Amino acid sequence: MATPYTGQLNANEIKSALFNMIINIEVHSGNVKGTYSSLVDKARVEGSKYGDTKLYIDTDVLKTHAWGGDSEATNLLALDRGPDPKEQSIVLSEFRQIRCTVDDLLSARAFTGEGVFAEYISVLLAWLQDTKRVYQSRLYNTFFGTSESSVGRQMVSVAVSAARGNASTEEEANRLEAEEIAQAMANLLVDMKDTTRDFNDYGFLRSYSDEEIKVVWNQKFIAKLKYVDMPTMFHKEGLIQKFEEEVLPSRYFGTVISSSNISSYSASTPAAGKPIDSDDGSYVPGSNHANGCIRSLVEKEVEVSGVSYHVFPGDEIPAGATIVASTGDFLPGEVYIETSDVICKIVTKLPPIMSAFEVGGSFYNPRSGTTNHYLTWGYNKLERLSGKPFITVKAA
Repeated sequence: MATPYTGQLNANEIKSALFNMIINIEVHSGNVKGTYSSLVDKARVEGSKYGDTKLYIDTDVLKTHAWGGDSEATNLLALDRGPDPKEQSIVLSEFRQIRCTVDDLLSARAFTGEGVFAEYISVLLAWLQDTKRVYQSRLYNTFFGTSESSVGRQMVSVAVSAARGNASTEEEANRLEAEEIAQAMANLLVDMKDTTRDFNDYGFLRSYSDEEIKVVWNQKFIAKLKYVDMPTMFHKEGLIQKFEEEVLPSRYFGTVISSSNISSYSASTPAAGKPIDSDDGSYVPGSNHANGCIRSLVEKEVEVSGVSYHVFPGDEIPAGATIVASTGDFLPGEVYIETSDVICKIVTKLPPIMSAFEVGGSFYNPRSGTTNHYLTWGYNKLERLSGKPFITVKAA
C-alpha cells in the first residue's frame, strides 16, 4: 500500500540546508467509469414532484359461453362484467441527500496554483452526481438479485449437479452443464410464449413474446457458458440472443436474511452456511468466507471494535458486525447472504424506479469562507410488479 505523503520536503542532495520543491500536483478525476447501472437506467419511469403514487392495473381473461340462438334475446339486458382487476401502487416515499463542503481560502494553500486547486474542487463536486449513480445502481442491483417469487412456476430448478455427475472429465462436465441449462432455458421460453397462469403473482392468464422477455444473467454462469463450452442448443429458440442481454456480478445475487430465516444462517459455533454467531448475532465469515459472505442491502455507517465503516448496498458488512433486531449494527432485512446457485433472473418488465425530484443547491458562509453543496432527490421504495413475471432460475 502506498505511503501517505506526510508533508515533509526532501533535503537537497548538495545543500542539505535547502529542500527540494514539489514539482506539481495531479488530481485524479473520472473516478467512476461504470456502475453496472444498465438495469436501473432501463427501469426508470417518469415521476414528478407533484403527487407521490403511480398505479399499475392488471386484468384477467374473459370467459366464453355456449350460444343459444334466438333464446339469447331474453338475456339482452344481462350484465357480464369481467373478473375484478388487481391494482398495485408504487409510492415515492424515499429521500436521500449528498453533502459536500468546500472552501476557496485556506484549502488553496495546500496547492501549487489556481489551476490545480480549481481542478481539485471540480473533482469534489463531481462526486455529488457520481455518488448518486453508485448508490442507485447498487441499491437496484441488490434488490433485483435478492428478490424472488414462489408463486406459480417462477422458481425454476436446473439439475446441474446430476448432469455434471454423468461426466468422466471436467471438459465433459462443463459441456453437460451447459446443455442442461440450455435445455431448461429453451423449454422455459417456449412455456412463457404459451397462454398460462404460471408466471405472475396474480395467477392471471398471460403469454409473452420473445421481444419482451429479458434475461439477467449471473456473471459466474454466463462466463462459463459463453467461454467454456457453448453448446449448439443455444442457437435454437433465440437463446443465443439472450446471452447478449444483461449481466450482473455474482455478488448481487443472494437470499435476504430476515427475522423469519435468520436462524437458518446462525449457529453457536459459526460454520459453512451459518456465518452468524447465534450467541450475539455477530458476523463470522471464516477464512476465505468459508462460512459464507453477508452483504448489505442498505447504505450505512457502522462502528465495529472501534473502527468506523461506511458500506453501500452490495458491500460485504464488516466482520464482527451484529445482525440483531432493534439493537444490531444491521437489522434483519438489511443484509443478504451471497449465494452461488442463481443462474439468472427472467422478467418482461423491470421493477420500476421513479424519481420524485432532484434538487442541487449551495450555501456560502462568509464567516468561515466555506460553501456547502447539496444534492437531494426522491424515489420509490423498490418492489416487484405482481402482474409481471419475476422468474429465478437456480442450479440444483
